[in-house]
This record gives sequence, C-alpha cells and structure tokens, in this order.
Amino acid sequence: MQWDNWRLLTLVSLAGFIGLLFEQMLTFMFLAALGYAIWLQHNWFKLREWLEKPKKNRSPSAEGVIDDVCRYIEQMRQQNSNRKKKLTGYLKRFQQATAALPDAIVVLGEYGEVEWANQSARELLGVRWPRDNNVRINNLIRDPAFQPLLEDPMRQGSIITVKSPIDETMQLELKLVSYMGSNRLLIARDITQTIKLQRMRRDFVANVSHELRTPLTVLRGYLEAFTDDTPPEMLRSALPAMRQQSERMHLMIKDLLVLSQLETGEKALRRVPTDVAKLLQSITEDAYRLQQYRQHQIKLDIQINKWLVCDSDEIRSAISNLVFNAVKYTPAESVITLRWQQDEDGACLSVEDNGDGIAEHHLDRLTERFYRVDKGRTTDAGGTGLGLAIVKHVLQRHGARLKISSELGQGSCFKCCFPPAIVVEEITV
Repeated sequence: MQWDNWRLLTLVSLAGFIGLLFEQMLTFMFLAALGYAIWLQHNWFKLREWLEKPKKNRSPSAEGVIDDVCRYIEQMRQQNSNRKKKLTGYLKRFQQATAALPDAIVVLGEYGEVEWANQSARELLGVRWPRDNNVRINNLIRDPAFQPLLEDPMRQGSIITVKSPIDETMQLELKLVSYMGSNRLLIARDITQTIKLQRMRRDFVANVSHELRTPLTVLRGYLEAFTDDTPPEMLRSALPAMRQQSERMHLMIKDLLVLSQLETGEKALRRVPTDVAKLLQSITEDAYRLQQYRQHQIKLDIQINKWLVCDSDEIRSAISNLVFNAVKYTPAESVITLRWQQDEDGACLSVEDNGDGIAEHHLDRLTERFYRVDKGRTTDAGGTGLGLAIVKHVLQRHGARLKISSELGQGSCFKCCFPPAIVVEEITV
C-alpha cells in the first residue's frame, strides 16, 4: 500500500513538472492521476477474472497492493488445498473404517434421506449407496415399529428390534443417534444368533429341569410311600422302577459332563490312527446287544480303505450315538446302513436308515440339547436328548461337519464329513 502511494505521488509530481513547462500543470497532473486510476482499475478487473477462474486466467503481475492481495490469496488457497486434502484423507479413512464394520451404518439428512451407507447396510437393510442417495429411509424400512423411532425426537437413542427388510428370518437391532444438529446416524446390528442362543438357553433350562423332575418325582413318590411297615413284596416291586429312574439321571448327568468337557476343551484330543472299518464292525456288534434291537438289518458298506487320525474314543462315541439312535427310533426289521466313502471334501461316514423319517422343520434344531422330535417316543426309548449335541461337538473338535437329511416316510441320513487333513491311507501294522 505504501509503495502504491509513493508511485502515485511520483507520477503526479513528474506530470506536474512537465505541465509547468507547458504552463498546464493541473491538466497534466489530472491526466496522470486519471491514467494511473485506469491502469489500477484494469489490474483490479484482471484480479477479479483470476479469482473467478484461477485455473484458466493468470494472476495480475502488478506491484503494490494488487500483488499483495494476489500473494495473500495464493497463500490462503494453498492452505485451503492442504486442509482439503487432509479432510479428504480423514473422510476416506472414516468411510473405510465404517465400511469394514459388521454393523450397518446409514447417515441420514434432516428429513431422513440417505446421504451415505456402508456395505453392511446393503446386506442387512437393503440400503444401496449411492443408488439410494436422497431416498427417505422410511421408504426402504417399512416396519411399523421403525416409524415412531424416526419421527419422535424423544426416542432418539432408543433401541428397537425389527425384521430385516430383505430377509424375514434375520432379526435386527436398530438405533438412531443424532449428531451435528439435525443429522442422524442409523445403526443396525444383526442379533439373529443372539436371539437364537437366548432361546436355546431358555429351552435348555426348562428342558433339563423337566428331565430331572420326572425321575425325581418317581423316586420321591416311592420313598414317601415307604414306611417301616411296608411289605417286602412292595419294596421289591418298586426297586426296578427306582433303579431305572436313577440310571436315567446318571446317564443324563454323565452326558452333560461330557458335553461340558467338549465345549470347554478340558479334555485334550488324543489323535491316533484309527481303522474305521474295524471301528464300525465293533459298533455294529454293540448295536445287536441293545435292548431296543428288534431284528434290524445292520449293513456295512466300506467303499474305501482309509483310516482317520483322530481321538478314537470320541469318534466311537459319536458314531455309536448315531447307530444306537437309528436302532432305537426305527421300526422293527428296519434296514440301517453304515457307509464309509470318499467325498469331494475328504471322506464321509454316514448312518442311513429307512425308518419313519423326520419333518424338515425339525432338522436345524436336532443338535440342540434336549431337543426332541417326539418327546414321548424319545423318553420311552431311554434317550437323554443330548446324543446329537455330543456328536456335533465331537465332530467340530476334529474339524468335521454333521450333515442331516431326512424325508417323512423315507428315512434319515446322518453324514459325518471329515477333512482331508485327518484322512490317511491304510496303515499296515
């Protein structure tokens, strides 16, 4: 600014001196000031053009105040550019972090319109960004319980449970959080497994209470009926029933302890090479001695000479459970086939029968503790309701899977699929 003043003063003085020679000092001074004003106005005009389109136009190269303004603006622009790059980096990292979250995150505007959503929002809520950009969220989530949460400010931060818009079997926990004034953040979490586990826990407590109450009621009833004058004949007739109920409780507690050890990993795996064909032959002989054996036809179908490197006791227990269940829960003279065969993923050991079969809606819950397809039939057969749960956990400890298929009137097939890592060639001793 000071340089501009000195430049104007010098120009006007010089013009005044020249004008004095021609006796037109004021005129020359006025023309010099006017020319300087026009030149200055031209530079201001170029400055405005440069500010409007900095990439297209060059900055005015005039010394003085305009040059100072250009330099100051260039500094501010560089600072803003650096700040913008930094904020863009923060935003990119934030989006990458939220995109990796298992929970669905949807950023909502003032009117509930979608401004951004992560990948989990597509999988849980069906919200696809940027396709659904500016679409109101209540047009995508139509559950009646969600509308009050969206409209009532007093419910901000509350949690509701709804079904997923894209999968009715999926249960979601929704929470709406306000931030930065009128903006809101919708968070959705898949709690399907949690609800399932809670239901299984409730069922387990109810079932184990029921299973223990029945034999205890029988034993208590007999004990209350006994007195010092009870005839020996009555005592002798009651002993078999009492023995049966006490044995039932003993087996149940034993299976619960085994299941607990399998789940907690208290018992270490003792992996040894096991001859599967020999193991199946031994289990078949045990099945013939079962009380429930009623002339069943038990067939062995050994298609491969493979061994398993496994805990032979645990695998024997698992396969025995499947074979004994087939004997207990199929009609007399049914055909039960034990098959050891190659599979694309390794090797499979299956127990197949041609009994009554199991309805499809029961199949997913068969391995739950105390889950019974027919409670009366299972109790009569002497089962504890824990056999398939033990089978599932034994196989999981060996990296194997249990596949169950069944059709009413056609029979059932329980297939144990073992990974190639524990399937080995026949070992010659």
